[in-house]
Amino acid sequence: MAIFVITFAAFIIGIILIVSLKKVSPTPPQEKIHFDSPADVPLYLRDPSAFKDKCIQFLEKFNLEYVHSVWANDRELEIAMNDETPVVGGAYLALCIIDPPGQTVNAIQVKGFLDTVKGEGASRGIFITTGYFSDEAIRSIDEEPVELVDVVSFISYLKRFGIYESPSS
Repeated sequence: MAIFVITFAAFIIGIILIVSLKKVSPTPPQEKIHFDSPADVPLYLRDPSAFKDKCIQFLEKFNLEYVHSVWANDRELEIAMNDETPVVGGAYLALCIIDPPGQTVNAIQVKGFLDTVKGEGASRGIFITTGYFSDEAIRSIDEEPVELVDVVSFISYLKRFGIYESPSS
């Protein structure tokens, strides 16, 4: 009789644990970029001025018109852009972070930018970094008007748009 009680209790505990599991699939691992030597790293991934120019070039490929920009600090560039497309156009904000600490942008920074986008009444926000976004940061913008562009995506877009410049060029 005791064996039936233990089996029944284990069955109930198992059901409770299964039900209590989150129904969230794990985020796929982020692709990392690797350069063979420091000399292979393009200038715009190291130099703030070149990074600013490349970010503006990148954003203009989306038919966004540059309005103004300001360095919030030595790593963070805030850019205001305008899209004149009827109905879907409007103000766009971009936050570009070069060389984030630990090469990772966390959820607090992403949520802060999202609050700025909403507070400014912008149509969309674009967050560009020469690093990567934490898993929590990626989950924090689910269904929000913000696009996250890490270094891998940034370089991929630059190549696709024909504006990627390798150090040897």
